[in-house]
Amino acid sequence: IDIDTFNTQTQGRMASILIMEDTPEKLQYLRSFSRWIDYGCRPALGLAGSFKKDGACFHHRNNYPAYAVGGLDGATNMIYLLSGTGFKVSEIAHETVKNVLLTMRFYCNTKQWALSMSGRHPNGKGQLIPVQYATLALAGTPDGKQEYDPELAAAYLRLVSYTETPDKNAPDYLPKASTAYEQKLKQLFEAQGFRPEPDPQGNLALGYGCVSVQRRDNWAAVVRGHSRYLWAAEHYLDANFFGRYLAHGSMQILTGKSDEMVTFTTSGWQEAGFDWNRFPGTTTIHLPFDQLRAKVMNVDTFSGMEEMLYSDEAFAGGLSQAKLNGNFGMKLHEHDKYNGSHRARKSYHFFNGTIVCLGTDIENTNEEFPTETTVFQLAATTPEMHDYWATYKSDGQTYIDPNGVGYYLSKNSMKAAKYEKNFPQVTVGERNPKPTSGDWVSLVLEHGKAPKGASYEYAVLPRTDAASLKAFAKKPSYKVLQQDRNAHIVRSLTDNLTSYVLFETPQALPEEGLLQKADTSCLVMIREDRDKLLLTVSQPDLALYRGPSDEAFDKDGKRMERSIYSRPWIDNDSGEIPVTVTLKGEWNVAETPYCKVISKDKQQTVLQFTCRDAASFDVELKK
Repeated sequence: IDIDTFNTQTQGRMASILIMEDTPEKLQYLRSFSRWIDYGCRPALGLAGSFKKDGACFHHRNNYPAYAVGGLDGATNMIYLLSGTGFKVSEIAHETVKNVLLTMRFYCNTKQWALSMSGRHPNGKGQLIPVQYATLALAGTPDGKQEYDPELAAAYLRLVSYTETPDKNAPDYLPKASTAYEQKLKQLFEAQGFRPEPDPQGNLALGYGCVSVQRRDNWAAVVRGHSRYLWAAEHYLDANFFGRYLAHGSMQILTGKSDEMVTFTTSGWQEAGFDWNRFPGTTTIHLPFDQLRAKVMNVDTFSGMEEMLYSDEAFAGGLSQAKLNGNFGMKLHEHDKYNGSHRARKSYHFFNGTIVCLGTDIENTNEEFPTETTVFQLAATTPEMHDYWATYKSDGQTYIDPNGVGYYLSKNSMKAAKYEKNFPQVTVGERNPKPTSGDWVSLVLEHGKAPKGASYEYAVLPRTDAASLKAFAKKPSYKVLQQDRNAHIVRSLTDNLTSYVLFETPQALPEEGLLQKADTSCLVMIREDRDKLLLTVSQPDLALYRGPSDEAFDKDGKRMERSIYSRPWIDNDSGEIPVTVTLKGEWNVAETPYCKVISKDKQQTVLQFTCRDAASFDVELKK
């Protein structure tokens, strides 16, 4: 079942069955309806809708929260209506929808999802619907053993603990729930002894979304890329004119003061005056808005008037180690429709409260406009923020925003840094080319026009203070072991973590690390603890097909624009990719279905992982 069907047809179908006379035929319809819902809620293969095994929710062949919230209304209502009866859905169907809800509340902070996950609505208005958590909590646990689902009840209580005035301008795609009904459900769960969960903490890598999220305290850092399987942005004739760079390796920090509900406003974002060339984290060519605007066409008989461009690279995505820390890497290659010469290799390394951001091999042939990497672009959304930035002075190596998000630049990147204060900054609206303005500050790293082999290094500390940031700058808590076309490898000096983003299969890896080699591009993280290791391996390639990218080329050898709906492989299951890694020393490993010992001696241990679904696989090793 696709997400639109869950949204628009399930309740009508259920009602039309229930008003039938009580006959064997009615029973037959109920059984068929239950089975239809059940299979619709199970994990779908490839890029098909609606739900994925990793918690993604699909529409238009990508993870798409703005469509998910409508579809989840239908799915949660139907699971609830059928629960406790002979028509209830299977445990796997129920568990899958529960996982989608819990994943959504992880990548949203508190209720809003990041701009990069907004599809064609990058306006900061999309948000999850708390009542869906309550509805599924009322349906009991997926195994049917408990009347109420404790995890979902606790998640619901956290989400409704913030009192908000209803937004009159809320998007029409958001389902509505009355405040009175929300309060009634809150009282019901509290009477059962449930309490609000704390803010989610840890790391999420969403393979079916090309997204990584690191959370600590009240902050969430959301990274997004794109690949040959997952599009970068969705543009319509009347929507998302300028959001081309949304998934060019962006990282948005959603945060606020420790005692307030986190929103786009508290995080320093608004639409007015936002420069669409400068999504934080992205490496882009800074274009005039008329050149940045999407040229939307109807490219084939499978699609409508829309633009959803793809890379031809399969390597893009994240690894999550024990759901605590992780990394993200991507080979960025813009589509030939615009600037097909634009490439970069980008990585993020998540070590608890520190995020190390690296880039190499930044290149394009555009000699007209400059290429830059945006460290931050922040709006003075409140009078306090305005006063803060109006008088702000930096030492050139460190910057800190009013929420205590600290930024540290390496010595080399300092030379390329440009800090701008534009009070006001005049730009264009998300779906309106008329001027809008706001007060903004930006920090960008300049790579010049038509760069070749440019690079950068900076770190973000989303919860720090001026003194701690200064101390960090004197003695950073990480060391870059390798940063080139082959690999970005970073060691955390405080957490015994080493993070590997292997874009290629380099013959030699740094002596300092335990990983000696890998036989294919992959993501690896190793946590050392005396005589124990936690080794995590991920191959971010979803492997919906193998071999070269399925591009079509014009007479000049340029990639032609094609719709995702025309591709023959979009409903394929994710294939298996074997990844063989060699570790220094002799290690014992508890074998799992996905990890086998190939050989071991005093010098080295060779393990083979069977990777699929761009998932992360953890194994524990003992000396």
